[in-house]
Parts: sequence; C-alpha cells; structure tokens
Amino acid sequence: MSTALVLARRIGIVVALVLVLLQPGFGTRAAPSQLSDIEVLVVVDRTRSMAALDYQGGPRVYGAQRDLEELADALPGARFAFLTYGTDVELELPFTSDATTFRAAIETLRLEGPFDGSGSRADRPLEAMRDILERADEQHPDRQRVVVFVGDGENTADGEQASFAELEDLVDAGVVLGYGTEEGAKMPESDDLSTDDGYIYDQERGEDAVSRIDEDNLRSIASELGIDYAHRTEPGGMTAIADDFEASYTLDEGADAPAKHDLTWLFGLVLLGLVLLELRTSWRALWTAHHSLAPARNEAA
Repeated sequence: MSTALVLARRIGIVVALVLVLLQPGFGTRAAPSQLSDIEVLVVVDRTRSMAALDYQGGPRVYGAQRDLEELADALPGARFAFLTYGTDVELELPFTSDATTFRAAIETLRLEGPFDGSGSRADRPLEAMRDILERADEQHPDRQRVVVFVGDGENTADGEQASFAELEDLVDAGVVLGYGTEEGAKMPESDDLSTDDGYIYDQERGEDAVSRIDEDNLRSIASELGIDYAHRTEPGGMTAIADDFEASYTLDEGADAPAKHDLTWLFGLVLLGLVLLELRTSWRALWTAHHSLAPARNEAA
C-alpha cells in the first residue's frame, strides 16, 4: 500500500476524531434548564390580615408557610430569595441554594403586630422586587427568574396601587398565591395567633375587624407579571405548580442549544471504519514481517 494512502487514512482518523468530539449537527432545539439555573423570588405579605382565620379554620399565614415548604421540596437545587412586606419591606434571605436556610426563614416568619402597620398595600414590595430581579439579571443573565407572590391582595391604605407590569420582562415564570375567603374572617390579637386575647377590634365600626381576600387585585397582579394565579384553600398541589414552572424553563434556540439532528454517530462510524482499516493494515504488516523472518530463524537454528 502506498505511503500517500496510509498518510491520507491517518489524517482521516484525526479529522473524524475531532468531528466526533465537536458533536456536529444541524438545526437547533430547545433544551431544558437545570434546577440549579432557576432563581425563585418569594414575596410574602406579613401584614396582620394574613392572620385572618379563614384557611382551614386557622391563620392564612400557616397555609402560606406550608405551601412554600412544599414548593421548596418540589424544586430541589433551585436558588430561593425571601422578601417580606408590611409597613416595611425586608429582604429576609438573598438568593441561596441552601434549602434548610430557606425553610428556616419560612418557619420563623412573624406577622406585624395588631397596631404596627399603617394600612396594607400590595404594591409596597414593588421597588425592592425590581432591584432584586434587575441585579439577578445583571449577575446571572443565563438563569431563569421565577416570582412567587403570596398574599390576600387586600389594600387598606390610601392611594392607587402601582402596576407590576414594569417587572414582566424580568420574570420568566411564577405564580400569585392568594389566601383568604370572600366572607373573610377575624384576626387574633395575640402575637402567637391564638384566640386567647380575643380579636382585633375595629373602633370605627364598633365590632371585630374582618379581613377579606381581594382576588380581583391578585389576578390583576398576576396578569401584569405575566404569570398564573392560584387561590389556595387547602394543602397540596404545589408540586403541580412547580411542574408548570419547569415546563417553561427552556433555553432559546441558538448556538448554545443542542443540535436537533445530531451527526456525531455518522462521523463515529467513519472513525470506526478508518481505525479498523488501520488495524488490519498494521496486522498484515506484522504478519508479513513474521513470515519473512521465519526462514532466517530456521537457518540460524
């Protein structure tokens, strides 16, 4: 076999090996993101209305805490941040993948006292949400951003609520979780949310104060953010909500997405064929050399 042919075959082996390593193909398809690429901003209403006793006969906040714990279980590896709002807005926990720390922040959530607030407004965390989401986008533009907004939607402070629409471009998925009933319920006055000390009293009406969910407002917030709304009346179902998040986590089709039609296998076959030819040629050369040396060995003997 000519030297040129052998050289061409060996160059072909190198080229085929490089092509296999490059995983060539044509066309692109969306690829699912890993949960570690997801950042979930949880925003929770901690005003006293979340103590209203119309979630399974107990405080609304207990239902919210249970749901958020279930959500964390359903998204292992995701990064959670925890923002609360009342009279003040507090970032209780920056983005972290430590599920234990997030759970602790949820479990230790404390509502405002009966006379701490100056009226509730669902748009109070808006500015903080924008800052957190913009910073996350700047630092990790490749990650998916999810917003989970938790509250009853009740506004008791004066003024028109600002729109959440300015955040829509910063949000890839999420849900607004609403707690409470149209009939509403009384709110315990005790800090531990027991009824031992009675209920918060409305001096103007001369009766116990009642808090009611404002689902129209919660749906409006969800619409402005471009996410879903869910009225939460009982435990369970958060895994399905998390699955809806994951269904929306796809990379844009492009250079970083895997090829729709992968040709790695084709070049792998070419490489295999060339290697087998090279082995066959090397074996024949070795066999020929062995037989050529046999007479000389016999004469020497």
